[in-house]
Amino acid sequence: MARDIEAIQTMYKGVRFRSKLEAQWAVFWDELGVKWEYEPLTFKFPDGNQYTPDFWISDLALWVEIKPNAKIAREEKAELKCLQLAGETGDLVYLDQGGFAWPISDDAKDILVLGYGWTYSVLFLACTGSLGQEDSIIYDSENHYWATCRECGKIGISSTIMSSSLFRNDIFSCECYTRHHFLHSNSEIVMKAYDKALRYWS
Repeated sequence: MARDIEAIQTMYKGVRFRSKLEAQWAVFWDELGVKWEYEPLTFKFPDGNQYTPDFWISDLALWVEIKPNAKIAREEKAELKCLQLAGETGDLVYLDQGGFAWPISDDAKDILVLGYGWTYSVLFLACTGSLGQEDSIIYDSENHYWATCRECGKIGISSTIMSSSLFRNDIFSCECYTRHHFLHSNSEIVMKAYDKALRYWS
């Protein structure tokens, strides 16, 4: 498979990551105090395919798959794998395919994307019996960012697009967040974490 970005194995905290980008995300989460596990499980799907997601984020009950850009994500069928994982486990699954990207204004209208393509992340949610359906459906939502709760400062993920209350796509690690508040994308701790991750090996 032709790739326009070479994955360079990188050591961080005694863990050998398949790419520097994955290791940078580990640095980012460590700076935020987020617990992560690297490739903890391999899943076998009913069609016989196997898949090992990159990270398990226990604080958010979230699987995370990291790809450097949308082109490679498409080549490696990342969305299909994440979709299957959400359906198999019922867990939230987060696909990032833009390197590091985050809003640069509080109203989230302007997005800084360090990577390839506009759709830089997709969140897959398994909804059991939603919308009158007996079986589970998978809802996917594009373009999210890491942020903090404005009330307690704990980490979360929020969508750049405000949707209906039925599909409000914020994920948070605290219990004080309400639908009447917005997660803080430019909080000092988040920006420091991005900066440290981007500069860690420079």
